[in-house]
Amino acid sequence: MSAVTRRGEQERVARQSGAEKPEGGAQAVAVVDGAGLLRALRAGTDWLERNVAGVNALNVFPVPDGDTGTNMFLTMKAAYAAAEGGKGDDSSVGDVASRAAYGALMGARGNSGVILSQIFRGMAKALEGHATLDGALLAAACAEASAMAYKAVMKPVEGTLLTVSRGAAEAAETAARNGGDVPAVLDGALAGARATLARTPEMLPLLREAGVVDAGGQGYVIILEGMRLHLAGRSVEAEELPELVPGGAAMAFDLAGVHAEHGADDYGYCTNYLLTATPGTTLDFAALRAQMAAMGHSAVIVGDEQYVKAHIHTTDPGALLSYAVRFGALTQIKVDNMDMQVETLETTASSDVSSEEPAGQIAVVAVAAGEGLSAVLRGLGAAKIVRGGQTMNPSTQELLDAINGTPAEAVILLPNNGNVILSARQAAEMTAKRVQVVPTKSIPQGIAALSAFTFSADLETNAATMTDVASGVRTGEVTHAVRDATIGGVVVKAGKVIGLLDDVLTVASDDSTAVTLDLLARMGAEHAELVTLYTGAEVIAATAEALGARIEESYPHLAVEIVKGGQPHYDFIVSVE
Repeated sequence: MSAVTRRGEQERVARQSGAEKPEGGAQAVAVVDGAGLLRALRAGTDWLERNVAGVNALNVFPVPDGDTGTNMFLTMKAAYAAAEGGKGDDSSVGDVASRAAYGALMGARGNSGVILSQIFRGMAKALEGHATLDGALLAAACAEASAMAYKAVMKPVEGTLLTVSRGAAEAAETAARNGGDVPAVLDGALAGARATLARTPEMLPLLREAGVVDAGGQGYVIILEGMRLHLAGRSVEAEELPELVPGGAAMAFDLAGVHAEHGADDYGYCTNYLLTATPGTTLDFAALRAQMAAMGHSAVIVGDEQYVKAHIHTTDPGALLSYAVRFGALTQIKVDNMDMQVETLETTASSDVSSEEPAGQIAVVAVAAGEGLSAVLRGLGAAKIVRGGQTMNPSTQELLDAINGTPAEAVILLPNNGNVILSARQAAEMTAKRVQVVPTKSIPQGIAALSAFTFSADLETNAATMTDVASGVRTGEVTHAVRDATIGGVVVKAGKVIGLLDDVLTVASDDSTAVTLDLLARMGAEHAELVTLYTGAEVIAATAEALGARIEESYPHLAVEIVKGGQPHYDFIVSVE
């Protein structure tokens, strides 16, 4: 990490050139400039890149699609690219951090990437207006980063990346109170992160059962390691890769202020507005969010100290608007009577319906991996397909581009993967279009939701209906174990066929047919009418047909449909209707 030091220009040049420094202990660094921060970010990114495969392998479940390392690396890469695109060596640390935060936001992939982007956002907030970085400011930045990450999570779960970031922040603050300079504070942060990471299995029973630590936390430790290696004058390219402690998959979080659980009776007045703080004042976002949410239901409320964007279903929109206007100016006000809309739809089910959303004015954007799955979604009416899913979650920028690339002013977004939902919600907040995220966690859920979509209904009614339909769909997946494990009483050996039901490891066997039949029994095939098998990229037609025949033999009443999905890693994705 390049620095402006009291030792003069010669030592500064030596550090910039990556000259070797003694291992251990603090280096003689008083403050760090913007160029130095940029190089530290590069080192953290490079070190994470070298360890991507190791972090990806740190899944709770022994499935072959671990992507935490990939998601965090691509988020870091986007952060560094944005930071590098500024004024170069003349940039302040505040400017570099601000650009990095924007890059991380737009490049965030998966749950771990979204949380990492919030860590960058907190750091940028702490460094705003500062030309250089010293030990005390670094500690403050770590603290703000952790606080921002926690604020970005509706229901924080301990034993995750969040906890590791807090452990790093607390240790950094202790080092700063003891007068530590930048290297000493970074040493403290790294030690705190490592110690907290080692304790994550004590906090999450699933991690403890699997004998692993949290993968997102491990990724954060690696980023800090890369920065510290650079500060010590050591090249990350020359370092030996560590043997990573087995880690856990990233947890599913909800963004701060986002709550979108629509029920079948979720009507009233759909009320939308943008609240801008009165000049010279700030908003207490947490208090406003709580009060606004209490005045209705199906609330989607996002914002900060200056802006609050709200979407609330309420029986009294006047009271809600009167409350909000007390704190600033209201714009983008829109109130729809959903009770009348639903009544109209119910009484004119088969006739032409006049709607605020004429045909073609709502577009559906869906995420899918595999040509066959993409074709199915397009056939059901999806306007755009964003390539991605397991192992390659699309970034916030890619989702935003797809939303803005549709001609419609209203968009429904189907993430079709639990690890894409946060990025989808983040993208939805960044566009001027009206966007509803239907939180589909699998391709079968996405297909069911899209089947329920109708141009005759408005955006909110469609989203509510699609969410309700998707929530009742169960998904089976058949793949192969990448390591030995015992999870939930299921003993797995590397290479065995395993079955997951709604993302939970359920069965293991030597035979894919036996695994599929076991999943079908658990999914209620006995009482169903149709089973659809979406075949993976490596599955040949004869294998799929043999499995279909065996299912028909076991369940004569079932219709079996085989669709060439083309998805990676999973031989079969199973849907039961």
